[in-house]
Amino acid sequence: MNVGRGVILIIMLLCGIILNATCFVGHWKGTVANLPIVFHISNDSTWRATLDSPMQGAFDIPCGKVVVKGDTITIDMPALRANFNGVIAQDDKSINGIFTQGMSMPIILSRTTKEVPRLKRPQEPQPPFVYNMQDVTFQNGDITLAGTLTTPFWGAKHKVVVLVSGSGAQNRDEELFGHKPFAVIADYLTRHGIAVLRYDDRGVGDSSKGHRDDTTLDFATDAMAAVDYLKSRNDIDTTHIGIIGHSEGGLIAVINAAQHPEDVDFIITLAGPYVKGKDILIKQNHLASEMAGMPLSESQAADVKNIFETIDASTDSTQLAIDLRKIMSATGNHSSQEIKQTIKVMASPWYVAFVKLDPAKYLPQVKCPVLAMNGTWDYQVDATQNLGAARKALPHATIKEYDGLNHLFQPSSSRQASMNYGAIEMTISERVLKDIVEWIDGLK
Repeated sequence: MNVGRGVILIIMLLCGIILNATCFVGHWKGTVANLPIVFHISNDSTWRATLDSPMQGAFDIPCGKVVVKGDTITIDMPALRANFNGVIAQDDKSINGIFTQGMSMPIILSRTTKEVPRLKRPQEPQPPFVYNMQDVTFQNGDITLAGTLTTPFWGAKHKVVVLVSGSGAQNRDEELFGHKPFAVIADYLTRHGIAVLRYDDRGVGDSSKGHRDDTTLDFATDAMAAVDYLKSRNDIDTTHIGIIGHSEGGLIAVINAAQHPEDVDFIITLAGPYVKGKDILIKQNHLASEMAGMPLSESQAADVKNIFETIDASTDSTQLAIDLRKIMSATGNHSSQEIKQTIKVMASPWYVAFVKLDPAKYLPQVKCPVLAMNGTWDYQVDATQNLGAARKALPHATIKEYDGLNHLFQPSSSRQASMNYGAIEMTISERVLKDIVEWIDGLK
């Protein structure tokens, strides 16, 4: 779920906001959900746009296809499963728009020339590195996955972990809002004697493209291909191969531990789902709305529940689209274009599969050591909801709940501030890194 979605997607889905004749060329700033954004628009025979979200440390985010008709602009953002529609003012100084990605929010952009300072990332690893670093590739059927394997200088065979990212296509560093969580984790663990393999997701970096109907279950096979690759190496302790999964990656870790007990020796879930996708997303909508200062009304909450229960019960994508259109049209709060774009997201194979996925199907088969970790200020994968389920299903698991940490395990000054991932200089709490190493070192 990268990161995992929640506010990460809510902010990033703005990335294609403006374009229309030459009047759209330039830099545009606005605010959404209390976060400033800056768009950079150019036209060199083809319209292009990039987005900065400075408070989240995200810069130069590429936008998707742009369609301009008169003074209006429509931008498709397939990587974010989002869409934007905007109208430029007659004086060419502002753009009024609405972006849609499961919900719709208005935004007004105005011209700017001010450059935005980039934030510091003190934990980002810098050379020279005091361990071996090797670019590797491995196969999963017709998919080639490319990654980086880091191993300690000392020792003949090493305990090792595979890092699995959250929802959305991520590179091997799980790069989000200027942070590189997986690079930081790999650096810390390898410095403490644990080898780490991290890889580019399908369609990202040097990995080959996936398929349009890929789901979480397909991505789970990529993680097992990484495990199989590690088992073939003579510098790996094949009795201590584990998976560390963040957000959706945590669910992938659970699935593989259940289905491949002979190959997966331990798992660590970082904000991993332990309840059904439907319940994750319903709770996420409530928490995100509350933290944005717009708590769901009773009728809105009922609509959210109805939407996800409809997806969960669906058996045919065509009928699902019809049913979702009826539900959204009945509220009277969405334009036809907004409804179209929302259905495009919610009826997609990955989304439907995630809504239906229930960890309860796999948890009884998980016998290996488990470390489940969540922050109390995580509004994307709620700690109370998910760690509570983990405690019941996995009595042998080690449960770690961190007060005041968000979905990326960053500390912040308040629950509201915890949403601004990029404004926080620390990439991941040192307490979390230390606990991971100590737990792995303690495995027999």
